[in-house]
Amino acid sequence: MLPENILHARLTFLSHFPHNQRATATNFLLQAIRAGCNEPNQVVGYALETACRRCHLEAAQTFLSLFENNPEALLAGARWALWWESLSPEEKQQLREGRAEEAIERWMEQNPPTDRQLAYLNRLGYRGPTPANRLEASRLIDELMKGVRHA
Repeated sequence: MLPENILHARLTFLSHFPHNQRATATNFLLQAIRAGCNEPNQVVGYALETACRRCHLEAAQTFLSLFENNPEALLAGARWALWWESLSPEEKQQLREGRAEEAIERWMEQNPPTDRQLAYLNRLGYRGPTPANRLEASRLIDELMKGVRHA
């Protein structure tokens, strides 16, 4: 899990970019670190140079505008990127998997249970209230399969 200050730094930076620009904006920062920058101000400076060279990209334009309007958000992004690059490949993979799992669960919570889930719950002998969403149905199925919950 991300430390609270790092999570805040990441969100402060990313909140200024539409979803379709976030990967490019993040890569500006990560490229700076991979090029040898190791201080937030250095990272931002290098990333700004990259954004200037790639000004045809919307993310670059947003990045440059952010420097004028909220440079602290860029520094926050640089602090996050420095932290991220300090992690081992295994730690990065764990964090990616955790974020992916959280995103899937959020999506499942927003959708009703499928007919297949409801039919399977019925076959497992579940007679309780209809699950509110796919996540709840999935968890009920898991519990029934493990024998943790009684039908």
